Amino acid sequence: MKFVFAACLAIAASTLQAEMEFANLKATADFPGGSAVVKSVDRNLGIIHISPQVRSERGWPCWWYLRVDGAQEGQPITLKLTASDGEYRRGRVLSTDWSQPDRAAISVDNVTWTQTPKCQKANGTATYSVQAPAESFWMAWGPPFLPSHADEVLESLKSRLPRATMFELAKTRGGRSVRGIRIGGNTDTDSPEYGVWVQARQHAWEAGSSWVGRGFVEWLASDDQAAVNLRRVAAVYYVPVMDVDNAAMGAGGKDAVPRDHNRDWDDEPHYPEVAAAQKQILKLNADQRFDVFVDLHNPGGNERRPYFFGPINLDKLPAVQQQNHARWLAICKDAISGPLPLEPGYKFATYVKTDEERNRMSANWVRIHTTDHVLSTTLETVWNTPHSTQAGYMTVGAQLGRAVSRYLESNPRGPAE
Repeated sequence: MKFVFAACLAIAASTLQAEMEFANLKATADFPGGSAVVKSVDRNLGIIHISPQVRSERGWPCWWYLRVDGAQEGQPITLKLTASDGEYRRGRVLSTDWSQPDRAAISVDNVTWTQTPKCQKANGTATYSVQAPAESFWMAWGPPFLPSHADEVLESLKSRLPRATMFELAKTRGGRSVRGIRIGGNTDTDSPEYGVWVQARQHAWEAGSSWVGRGFVEWLASDDQAAVNLRRVAAVYYVPVMDVDNAAMGAGGKDAVPRDHNRDWDDEPHYPEVAAAQKQILKLNADQRFDVFVDLHNPGGNERRPYFFGPINLDKLPAVQQQNHARWLAICKDAISGPLPLEPGYKFATYVKTDEERNRMSANWVRIHTTDHVLSTTLETVWNTPHSTQAGYMTVGAQLGRAVSRYLESNPRGPAE
């Protein structure tokens, strides 16, 4: 009897201790880019249950990003993630797969992000088990990249390259600034031989694409001889976040109403930033200063290697364009070599069923509206791997930069062989 009584006391003491340890635990997403519906916080067991927030008509509810407060460093915290079951647009509920990465991102300072251990998935729930790295810490679908981060990167580049030119591409429908930078040449009146346009984040949830872009422009500003050469021969225009409105509010953007950004490229765009990009690209093309367009994205969760989308009618394109696509892919296969090595061949957007919709995709619109030699494509960098980190993404971006430099050395405006 004494043993039973002592055991009961021990259990009660242990339970009380656990309750005390988790007594102040809470979770919030009330900050820029945040997205989480906190369904429950179990302060007995240290379990937080969330779903991504549904923002009606603002695109896929897959992005999530929250701060955990009131933890004790080293104590076990469990995050349970279930997909949102609300309609993000009429009649549409997002599949679980998009919101449950195998490894979530975690940070103690909201700046440097690492990955959690691989989650456990069962019955529609992903369970991430972590040790609290601090009293307050952040967890997210992937390493966040907000419009404020874009501004910091652009300002840093400008300070390192005084001759670079920052520009406002447009004001969004929400009144926010979409900013970019031109690197290469000395002034706006210079006429470098080539022109390059790289943009990221037409889908706001695809934060990894902005990290790839950062890797690209950080490399471009470096002392790497290939970067120096590229700055000498080309004017490179870079826009780190196109869908600023949705990125700022933590919405997904993909399949938004009335359109997502990557289906808005026609004669009457809904989004001012798309219209402004079209105008800039058409002017560069008319001035014979345009050669490369790359739109940066992240693909589905089952993909394991980055890849380029090629034109679905590749074999029917002008000879110089077919040659340039072959040359581009060969260079990129060598340059984008790891830790996220490139798929050896193009993929094609066969899931888009009509030419009308396909022609409203950015890379296709650019290809149709520019001269025959222009290389226009989309890079999809995978997000659901152990190397889908800040460092992994930025490495892909730097490798992309080297590929662009080598490609332009091959005279893409020359006659087809």
